[in-house]
Amino acid sequence: MGTVRTQLEWELNDPLKLAVFLFGFLLTGLAFLKDALSMGATGMLSPFSQESAVHYAKTIPRLALPVLSQEAYSVLVFVAVMLSSLSIRGEMDSLAALTVYSLPIRKWKLFLIKFVSVLVLTALSFVVPYFLAVGYVLSGSPSLLAGILGDGVWSNVLTFFLIAVFYTVSVSIFIALLSPNSFASILGGLSVLYVPVILGISSLPPFSISAAMSSYLSSVTYGMGHTAAAHGNVAGVGFFLPALLLAASIILSERRDAR
Repeated sequence: MGTVRTQLEWELNDPLKLAVFLFGFLLTGLAFLKDALSMGATGMLSPFSQESAVHYAKTIPRLALPVLSQEAYSVLVFVAVMLSSLSIRGEMDSLAALTVYSLPIRKWKLFLIKFVSVLVLTALSFVVPYFLAVGYVLSGSPSLLAGILGDGVWSNVLTFFLIAVFYTVSVSIFIALLSPNSFASILGGLSVLYVPVILGISSLPPFSISAAMSSYLSSVTYGMGHTAAAHGNVAGVGFFLPALLLAASIILSERRDAR
């Protein structure tokens, strides 16, 4: 257990990975901040009442909460692909893997350590900036912020974003395992994950997750009670498919050597 923990700390403290993490954190924050600044309670209230003002102040911004935009998805893809390539192919190309794989740990355990490190860094660089951006925009009214993100909204939004992170990391790390070098890993990962954006495939991220988030926010805002359906729409592609890729990656990692 001590060796596993030491290896995980080593993976998380890699300078190149931390540089990619900071890059993603800043750019994702800017993307979400731009979307969050567009939130606002607009429109005429006639007849005006305090109750209607409070209702629209919470309803309209909740409907306008940032979802998985193409800008944010582009940064997410770049971070996931770069971290996966550095973890899997980078150390093989530099021959550092000869030392790493000589440790008294099974190959599949080493792979899972790398996967967890990439997942953690990618999730932190993507999720934290979202809530910081929303919190900054609504920082002048803590009660309004609590009202918008209340009723489990924040946890459901977090779930959608974690599904997006799990999807991009699982796909990119699977491609990294199949690639002969870092260049092919980066090029292949970016291509596969960004093809849906170019072709406009609505059943794949980012469009499927953005649509599911919008559907969820509309349901919870108007009390329609069909929030589970939104999660079901992305469970197949966003969770089960990446889970299969992760299982395949574990099998491949046990069979591959350090070169």
